[in-house]
Amino acid sequence: MNFLVILISLTINYLWLKDLDRFDDTWFFNFRRKMEESVGSKTSDDKYSSLAPLLFIYGIPLLVLGLLLLYLRGVAFGLPTMVLHILVLLVAFDRTQPGNLVNCFLERWRRGDLEACTIYLGEELNIPEETESESAEALSEFFKQQLTYRCFEKMFVMFFWYMLTGPMGIMFCYVSYQLRDTQHENHSADEGELVRRIIYLLEWVPLRLLAITFSLAGNFVHCFENLKKSFWEFDPATNAAVRLHGYARCALSGARNNSSEDDELETSSAEQAEIAMQEREIENLQALLERSQAIWLAILALITIFGLQIT
Repeated sequence: MNFLVILISLTINYLWLKDLDRFDDTWFFNFRRKMEESVGSKTSDDKYSSLAPLLFIYGIPLLVLGLLLLYLRGVAFGLPTMVLHILVLLVAFDRTQPGNLVNCFLERWRRGDLEACTIYLGEELNIPEETESESAEALSEFFKQQLTYRCFEKMFVMFFWYMLTGPMGIMFCYVSYQLRDTQHENHSADEGELVRRIIYLLEWVPLRLLAITFSLAGNFVHCFENLKKSFWEFDPATNAAVRLHGYARCALSGARNNSSEDDELETSSAEQAEIAMQEREIENLQALLERSQAIWLAILALITIFGLQIT
């Protein structure tokens, strides 16, 4: 059933809800604040006053989901259970679809309006201040890095843990990422460090599997050689977005434009040529991510079929 749920969720995500922000995550911010106020204020030790609410922030959504799954088990031939699985996946998927993110960015990028690109990235990706004042190339590199990582955390990580643990694993991943994204200065450093370590553990295997997929979908030799150097590395301080984008760049190394595109670049000004080149790289990256998703779906289908044959 898991593979069918993934296909249905992707279909809903890409077609029916293509241009909509499906779910509002502000409920989690309010839920977290209430837990920290009610639970944190009852603990006397400063260290435990910051970490104790995490038990309830993780535990309550998982408990509610577990009770729902238990209650719906065997009801109406499992259809309500499947619907619940689909809803959990849709909640975990990205609010802004990668394709829409690329199209909106490139629409501004083609006009050469870097200020509009910066404003858009500030709204969608929380662009750091130091990047805003840098060159167009730095802006493009930031976008490509964030595009790669968002696809990874919102899709590939969810695919991996859903196939292993079902909706409970998806809910755990969702809560972890929301804890990271709603982290503020008034939250303790111990809490933030614990959440980062949890996310690092959740991403360790999927990141390497996606890097292998990049090798299969792109420049195998270059990407795989780069992957071997850091495959067994275990360092929670590693920036997963930078590491994953590095693998993607290796996979895309050697990609060439067609002859007509090369002629256009040669006859353009230096600024126009730079904009066009960065545009091609973004489009190539999007194509690499789409090919990688297709490979994962094909492998998941084979796993499903193989599992059915065994049973």
